[in-house]
Amino acid sequence: MIHTKEVRALLLILALAGWQPKEGQKLIGTRAPEWRGLEWISGGPLTLAGLRGKVVLIRFWAMGCSLCATTAPELQELSDKYGERGLVVIGIHHPKSSDAHDRKKAAQVARELGMRFPIAHDDDWKTLRAYGFGTHFQSSSSISILIDREGVIRFVHDGGEFHRGGDADHRECNAAYEAVVQAIEKALGRPSK
Repeated sequence: MIHTKEVRALLLILALAGWQPKEGQKLIGTRAPEWRGLEWISGGPLTLAGLRGKVVLIRFWAMGCSLCATTAPELQELSDKYGERGLVVIGIHHPKSSDAHDRKKAAQVARELGMRFPIAHDDDWKTLRAYGFGTHFQSSSSISILIDREGVIRFVHDGGEFHRGGDADHRECNAAYEAVVQAIEKALGRPSK
């Protein structure tokens, strides 16, 4: 379990990066729940327990979500950049419409978005709800959660997009991206030489 001083330090780092989550802060420092009811459509099956010792970045996403599509290239870039140091990026698709329950279509959309990391399908939103959608998160279901090597939640991006670049209207997206990168680097520790 994370100590209160560590939570404050992390929130200070996020504030200095110019971005903080508006929702889900209470999850930081808690043990991440095991995934429930997932069907792996690429790169699995995986369990959180089986990934112990790795840093895990989960991105909950949905077909047709423009915010998810905008963030997808950044997720793949993070996977490529930090994978050798122990980061595992996981996409968890949760259908938001009746036609989005098609697993083959979800896998196709993930490929079209350039997601080469493992993708699971959360048909009944069991994992999404276990991570606080409807409790800790009200405004969005395109949430990202960073879990450390011991299975403790260290960072929450409470929805929407994060990326680098764009015009002045994307200042918050850029700051959120920098906060994600800082949290990943902190969770991974120093690079091995």
